[in-house]
Amino acid sequence: METRLPQVSGTSALELDLIGDLACPWTFVGKRSLDRALRSLYGSPIRLLRWHGLPLRREAQVSWHDHFASRLPPGAKVESAQRGLQEAGEALGIAFAFERLERLPDTHEAHRLVRLATREGRQSDVIDALFSAFFEHGRDIADHAVLGDIAHDCRLDEEISAAFADPGEGRGDVAAEERRMRGLGIALVPNLLINGRVLVPGPADVATYVQALDQALFPELKSPINRRLLH
Repeated sequence: METRLPQVSGTSALELDLIGDLACPWTFVGKRSLDRALRSLYGSPIRLLRWHGLPLRREAQVSWHDHFASRLPPGAKVESAQRGLQEAGEALGIAFAFERLERLPDTHEAHRLVRLATREGRQSDVIDALFSAFFEHGRDIADHAVLGDIAHDCRLDEEISAAFADPGEGRGDVAAEERRMRGLGIALVPNLLINGRVLVPGPADVATYVQALDQALFPELKSPINRRLLH
């Protein structure tokens, strides 16, 4: 049976701070799990998603296989970890195609597109499209032509597309956000902060996010797991 939260009044608000990278499969799983958890809410609370991009540090021409292996615990096998992600993804409607991934992309420009999309409140749609383009279709999300196609497919306003065509527009904001996240001591992604009070570190399943949302919406019922101000 699907887990659901109690009835939430229309005046309730959820502020979601999601820290992640667009070439991180665990962030993809976490974002999709969060979306499922939010659909379990009764009522329509106001939801504000703030995306905090933390591009993975990389050297030029890093292979996806080598990068992925470097993020696993000692002794863990790449094939087993990828199989686990694929199984988790299937339950969430994600079709990971790891065999299509050759190089780890530099995601700074993809994060810049997300940043610009926030101007019209479309950041969540763009994040989803970027994840799908890379992990399901093996597209190079460091390529400006690919990013332009994604902006078009997401039907972003022409002003946003024009701003993205200017390489300086929003670039400083992306760099500043990365410095701020690293200054807070955040090195791994994803991390989710709900209403500035409930922190869910690392990827989580739908049930865990539902419990965290419950805790954030009804603080009188439980003590917050963690507190951290990101904005």
